[in-house]
Amino acid sequence: MKTLNLKVDGMKCGGCSARLQRVLEALPQVVSCKADHVTKTVELVLGEDLPLDAIVKAVEGAGFKVIE
Repeated sequence: MKTLNLKVDGMKCGGCSARLQRVLEALPQVVSCKADHVTKTVELVLGEDLPLDAIVKAVEGAGFKVIE
């Protein structure tokens, strides 16, 4: 298992972080995800390797932006 932490811009409330969490947890390689709109962070636990560009695409598809 591998943990990946990202800074994500655009989450304004708990609903935003919950929506992003659902989108990322739908990726088959993601074991778990915790999105926090207050700290603007996302913590992913991956069971298999997942290219960063695939994660960025999913985040942007949900209406948010990876900043780190």
